[in-house]
Amino acid sequence: MATAFGSNYRNGAPRSSPRVVDSSGRPLSVNHNPKSSLKSKPSGIRKSSPASLGGGSAGAAKDDGGVPGRVRVAVRLRPRNAEELVEDADFGDCVELQPELKRLKLRKNNWDTDTYEFDEVFTDSASQKRVYEVVAKPVIESVLEGYNGTVMAYGQTGTGKTYTLGNLGEEDTAARGIMVRAMEDILADVSPESDSICVSYLQLYMETLQDLLDPSNNNISIVEDPKTGDVSVLGAISVEIRDQQSFLELLRLGEAHRFAANTKLNTESSRSHAILMAHVRRSIKDSVLSSVNGSNSHVSKALKPPIVRKGKLVVVDLAGSERIDKSGSEGHTLEEAKSINLSLSALGKCINALAENNSHVPVRDSKLTRLLRDSFG
Repeated sequence: MATAFGSNYRNGAPRSSPRVVDSSGRPLSVNHNPKSSLKSKPSGIRKSSPASLGGGSAGAAKDDGGVPGRVRVAVRLRPRNAEELVEDADFGDCVELQPELKRLKLRKNNWDTDTYEFDEVFTDSASQKRVYEVVAKPVIESVLEGYNGTVMAYGQTGTGKTYTLGNLGEEDTAARGIMVRAMEDILADVSPESDSICVSYLQLYMETLQDLLDPSNNNISIVEDPKTGDVSVLGAISVEIRDQQSFLELLRLGEAHRFAANTKLNTESSRSHAILMAHVRRSIKDSVLSSVNGSNSHVSKALKPPIVRKGKLVVVDLAGSERIDKSGSEGHTLEEAKSINLSLSALGKCINALAENNSHVPVRDSKLTRLLRDSFG
């Protein structure tokens, strides 16, 4: 499965509680409603899913009152490849998607069925565009308004997390992933004269934070502002993005440096969590704000200095979660798998704390959760 989070802060002040999303290769999205059944939604995060179940993501989608939801989870079914179509002939008998009801059913046998409810259920025919617009675009809109937003994909090795988030669309532009589409929308909305977009690209490998834009850069540390709760990464390279081509080059460079290994579940299994951070700074004239609020006093308002809004987008492609006995991990690869599972376990505790509206979220249990501190609220 896969998971994603979104949280909203404007200049360090919480706008509302964060949102989380769960998926298995291609995105999921569930809106946590305090009135909804806690068993049905968070349970979809805790239980494992078949290898061809895909992704999750969370974002800044708003509820009926216009306020971003705390937790959003979506599930996406990855199309099976030719080998799986032969080996998993009974797949259709054990996995049933009900998009109209936003449910997923897993049948263990003819009598035992588990049902999970999500904010969104995507079938294997769902396009990259639809997944982006439903799961991630609301997050991007909040970032442009000056909030923090996070989209995360969590899932078993080979479920399509990197495809959903990081596909560059070089062979097929329709296959562009969330990262590429997000930057397209951000660039379309900012002014190159007065606004800025600065991007860092990191990986967390066996509890060591590394710069994907410069692997020799070992002087990186996580710093949290005690007053605002904002998280920054000191020492990481930050690249100002002026156009889409420079962003694509940054993604190519980062992916070339990411750790991968061959396992029984995937010939190129990512062994690190990849974290893309985009800081968006916008200068908004007060007269523009006045028109939004229905005021006609543009002349006097225009004399005031512009209001600066700072938003942060975080996109996290988590290392593949896997059962060690099935992955065939041994030696150093086994140690990698243990480290991955420990950090994902810490992340799961934070997700469950959010879903249960706990006042305390255990963010200090791992570097991954510390890095995502301002995504949890």
